[in-house]
Amino acid sequence: MLTVSPGGQVTVSYAWGDMADNKPGIADGAGRIAGNTLKLGRLPNGADITFTMQPDETLAGTYTLAGQTYRGQFAKQ
Repeated sequence: MLTVSPGGQVTVSYAWGDMADNKPGIADGAGRIAGNTLKLGRLPNGADITFTMQPDETLAGTYTLAGQTYRGQFAKQ
C-alpha cells in the first residue's frame, strides 16, 4: 500500500518474499518522491529501496540489504 501526500511525502506498507537469507515479511515505512524517483527510508530490516520510472514507462526497482543489491524491472500489463 502507498499513500502520497502533497510535496511528495509517502507512507508505505512494503512486503517481500524469500531473498537469500532474508525471510518473507512486511514493514511500514516512509519516503519521498522527487522527480521520477521514489526513495524509501531504511526499513526496520535494514533494507534500502528505490524505484525509478523509466522513459519507456517501466519501473526500475533496487533493493539493497546486507551488502547485496537486487534489481528488477516492472511493467504495466
